[in-house]
Amino acid sequence: MTEAVRCSSVWGNTAAEMQPEMGRGDKVLKQTNVVPFPLTARDIRSAADKACLPTSYEFTEGELAALCRWFSAMKYAFPGTEGVMMVNHQDSYSAVGLYNRAGGAPNCLVAKHEVGGTTRFFWSTEFDPPRPIKDLSEITDAHIRAIRPPRNEKGWLDPTGWMGVYASRMIATPFQLV
Repeated sequence: MTEAVRCSSVWGNTAAEMQPEMGRGDKVLKQTNVVPFPLTARDIRSAADKACLPTSYEFTEGELAALCRWFSAMKYAFPGTEGVMMVNHQDSYSAVGLYNRAGGAPNCLVAKHEVGGTTRFFWSTEFDPPRPIKDLSEITDAHIRAIRPPRNEKGWLDPTGWMGVYASRMIATPFQLV
């Protein structure tokens, strides 16, 4: 599942990484955001290979499963709850936000962010700044326990709804082509 996130964009690299060797002037070119045109098939394939490398800030399979249970439990407790997911390769984070247009449910966000080789989780609610948490389960498990859904997950687990959130995630890259 996370492989789709990792490999969904050829444009997940900096302009400097995608520029071919150009002799004496390539040092200047690597400091700009100009991409030489046209890119060769080899350049595109190379960029795609780089984009498919695992990143520490993307949610793992286990974390995605926990997020599915969390989303489902919140949707069970607060009907009408919707989710949104974003993967930002430029700023090295992934995030899932839950909201309810009708109100009556907390608008909240859980994020996984990598800075300087260290990956951390963050939690925030609508009016509070993000705060670090030790592990994703600190939020997901606590909410599921508080909601106390039935033991039989068939009545409340919503993998189809979660896959809709996952499939419609926004993937931000350094290049936004217009």
